[in-house]
Amino acid sequence: MSERILIIEDDADVAAFEKVILERAGYEVRIASTGSAGLEAEPAFKPAVVLLDVELPDISGLDVCTSLANSSDAFILMVSAHSSENDVLKGLGLGADDYIRKPFSPNELVARVQSFLRRRERSRKTEQEGRLQTGGATMVRDFHTLENSGKSVTLTALEFRLLWYLAENVGKLLTRAQILERVWNDVSGVPTRVVDVHVAALRKKLNEVAATLNISSVRGIGYRLDER
Repeated sequence: MSERILIIEDDADVAAFEKVILERAGYEVRIASTGSAGLEAEPAFKPAVVLLDVELPDISGLDVCTSLANSSDAFILMVSAHSSENDVLKGLGLGADDYIRKPFSPNELVARVQSFLRRRERSRKTEQEGRLQTGGATMVRDFHTLENSGKSVTLTALEFRLLWYLAENVGKLLTRAQILERVWNDVSGVPTRVVDVHVAALRKKLNEVAATLNISSVRGIGYRLDER
């Protein structure tokens, strides 16, 4: 059975465009033109991914995001043309997994959805004994190493925790605040610049083992680990 995608979008042309793209990629798609209709449709339809427009006619997309995050296992991809950086940060903080700005290409939309589904599959297969595979590379918790194609590099404790967190959420945009809270257990006393420094160090070590991974930066927001 194909994966299901729920589109919550009041612009009929945009919704139809998204539906055609995703159906061509092999997904089953349903459209809801209001936030309330989307919330009503989600429990029965059980989508793997929800494309959620931030600007809806009846309910704020951010409020819809909160409700979905509390009641659904679906990945939430916020879709917006005019939202400010603050709205994006709010959405991510409320439970959205990523965002995409209009206009976007068909390939970009499909890639985001595929990234979510790969992440879910990886989570199911992750070994609990302390090994995590991503982008063909393997992280080994006992030795704080990253291994790929016979090459190995040792990570510091913080580098390892940071990469593990990114790898658990591959394809998801993580804010600096989320990273500080999870990796450093702090959101107030540690300067956000510390995250940037450790990301720069990780990028070098990924190159050392030729891992097919890229840590993408999103200006003013945070980072996302992508498989190349």
